Amino acid sequence: MSRRHHRRFFTTLTGTVVVAAGLGSAWPAFAAAINEPPAAPHIIISFPERDFVSADGYAQGDPVTVEVIRSGFTVGIAHVDPQDDLTTPGFDGLVEVNHPGGGCWETVTPDIRPGDVIRTTTASGTVDQTTTAGVTVTQPATAINADTIQIKGTAVALGGGPIPVDQVEARVIAGGQRFVVNNRRDLRADAVGGDGVLAYDGPGLTTWTATISGLDGVDPVSGVSDIQRATSSQNESRGMWLGTNPLAGTELTIFEFGQVGGPGAPCTAPADRGPSTPDMAAASDTGASATDNVTSSTTPTFGGVRGLATADTINLFIDGSPAGTTAPAANGTWSITPTTPLTDGVHTVQAEESTGLNPPTMGLGSLSITVDTAAPATSITSGPAVAGTARTVTWRFSSEPGSSFTCSLTPGSAASACASGKVYGPLADGRYTFTVGATDLAGNVGANRSAPFAVGVAPTVTARSPLPGQSRIGQTANVTATLSRAVNAATVNGATFVLRSPSGAVVPAVVSYNATTRVATLNPNATLAADTRYVASITSGIKSADFGIATSATTWTFLTGPAPVVNFRTPASGAVGVGRTSNVTVGFNEPVTGVSRTSVVLRSPSGATVSAVVTYNATTRRVTLNPSATLAARTRYTFSLTSGIRDLAGNILTPSTVAFTTGA
Repeated sequence: MSRRHHRRFFTTLTGTVVVAAGLGSAWPAFAAAINEPPAAPHIIISFPERDFVSADGYAQGDPVTVEVIRSGFTVGIAHVDPQDDLTTPGFDGLVEVNHPGGGCWETVTPDIRPGDVIRTTTASGTVDQTTTAGVTVTQPATAINADTIQIKGTAVALGGGPIPVDQVEARVIAGGQRFVVNNRRDLRADAVGGDGVLAYDGPGLTTWTATISGLDGVDPVSGVSDIQRATSSQNESRGMWLGTNPLAGTELTIFEFGQVGGPGAPCTAPADRGPSTPDMAAASDTGASATDNVTSSTTPTFGGVRGLATADTINLFIDGSPAGTTAPAANGTWSITPTTPLTDGVHTVQAEESTGLNPPTMGLGSLSITVDTAAPATSITSGPAVAGTARTVTWRFSSEPGSSFTCSLTPGSAASACASGKVYGPLADGRYTFTVGATDLAGNVGANRSAPFAVGVAPTVTARSPLPGQSRIGQTANVTATLSRAVNAATVNGATFVLRSPSGAVVPAVVSYNATTRVATLNPNATLAADTRYVASITSGIKSADFGIATSATTWTFLTGPAPVVNFRTPASGAVGVGRTSNVTVGFNEPVTGVSRTSVVLRSPSGATVSAVVTYNATTRRVTLNPSATLAARTRYTFSLTSGIRDLAGNILTPSTVAFTTGA
């Protein structure tokens, strides 16, 4: 049937637009409900003589799986992308299998028979099906007089007896030609009388006869009469089942007299022979899926349906070796459980059938299964710190490919399905245990893996002595750090509270912790070096007393003394009668820096700075202030040294101010 004629057939029958087909690639997910008959706009037609299926009304980009199911077993399958026939506006959604321009049966071409279910399943989850009806044509269009033809056939219901006559129709298809009597390419006979009448040959009989008269018209161009055209061997007689609801027109079976089954060009899958490809019973297909053919059972049950109705023996082979024999049931189905356990790994399952003394026939298809009895190993690959401040935590884990997981958090979350990257939070302060378990594709359950962790507030250093950057620190001083929260005393030690010299060497010391005051004390074993910058460190090794949360690490420096000291001064403090042209001179006990007019200052009684030249003699360690002008008589001047003066290590001079009075 061409695409154009296919469309015309549906247009005249139901007014429905028909579509084109192409190969698909993705397995769809099955829906919970199956529509039989198909739900509009889906239409399914079975052409058993050509092992051809045509369907339409499917959505663009929604791949369709087409199956032929016999006695519950899939004997043919194809994956098709809905196509457009390009002859009408809009997308048609045609799905065809074993027809030019359509998809092809995979592995084998099924021999479609009465009772076979044709099922379509879209990737989006819609499932429709029709059951191939037992309609045949036993006698094609035959002239019984000058203007009358008869077509004979059978219409047997699945349970026996005749199909309701209003569901049966006979047709003659004349290809690209037209009959004079109706100006159409076909003639039709049905129960109510179209171009002719179809009736059973007697009450309760399943044979029918369709009679069409008035075929005396002659084509003026070709000179061919209607009766010649109807009985021409070039044209085709059909017996049709119109579906359980003929007016709906969503399911049909079309028997085409004289057509031959098997693969139709361009398809090449060989015609099915022997029993159907074995299928593992759902009860044996352990794990989350009952269709993935991965099992933990070493003696799984296999089943299928015989090919020939006369086949009386089914032989099962696994990896080429006999694995069991049985007789098929009355409906043709069979079931075999091998008695020898299978080893872990991949196995190939085949079946053959025999009839009486005839040689056995091996089925074309084979089933590949995987036996897996080993429990999966689960690993936790990453997670939060054993004790940390993060309140939202992420766990990552792995196991065998395809495994499913359950996760729990104690306290907080009961075990439930999860995936790697499981997130919990925000969490309150506390101790927790994360647990993950895996189940592989075969249903084997692995040992759980657990990991404890804690969430809490990190202690911080709130006070320090000496202060950061402080100088003039006594060489026998201790170093202390006050913590914001109680910490585990055992974690406060010489490895977590450290004092280092400028070279980086650790200063030996005794470290203690007062739990009441939360003060850690570092007492050096020996007097610290003078004029030396030391580095004190609190590390993250100090843990909180409640959940073991690491302290925020901190480092600071301080400088030991002694500070520089003034050991010479003229005029002396409180001196009177000082010469008005005298200089002011001070000496230090060690070299200093920072001497300038801002750190060595002479002021008048009003507080004004006296202009002067300030010099420093590094050899004598003396500072001289030489006023730029003669000082006023009988006047009290003040002389100040500021903290801008430091020794070479950086220790600050203690600021001082003295006064003297000039003479007349």
